[in-house]
Amino acid sequence: MAFGLVDGDDSVEVICSKDEAVTCDKAGFDEYLKTLDESHLKLAEGINPTRFVLKKTLAYDEQKRIKNSQLGFKDGDMQIKLGYMVEEVRYRMTDIKGPGNGMAFRKDSDGYVAKGLVEKLDSYGIIKELHDAVTASLAMRQVSKKS
Repeated sequence: MAFGLVDGDDSVEVICSKDEAVTCDKAGFDEYLKTLDESHLKLAEGINPTRFVLKKTLAYDEQKRIKNSQLGFKDGDMQIKLGYMVEEVRYRMTDIKGPGNGMAFRKDSDGYVAKGLVEKLDSYGIIKELHDAVTASLAMRQVSKKS
């Protein structure tokens, strides 16, 4: 039996917990990250949330760079470095929609999101949320069975 991926949108829009439009509690936000169902966010009326747009599919070379940034050695022992999430978000982000609170989308000369912008997002503590949302969207991709 063969299988095929069901074509769909190759990007996901993510709202972060720090957004002033988000009024839900931690449990509600955690459920949103698992399902990407915005009804769990309880968005405030009259306030548009900022939406971070991230692509689901990465080119082989991008995946390779991310994997290489995950591993490091210290005192001869291999270690997993959590900084890879920052790199992954940098390669995946394609836009910022909405107010942005001073975070204008821009790219560096290498064609990816500006490092300064990603550092700012990391300082706000939302990189993991963006990473987790993309991971959830990938888990929800549909697979069709072919015989």
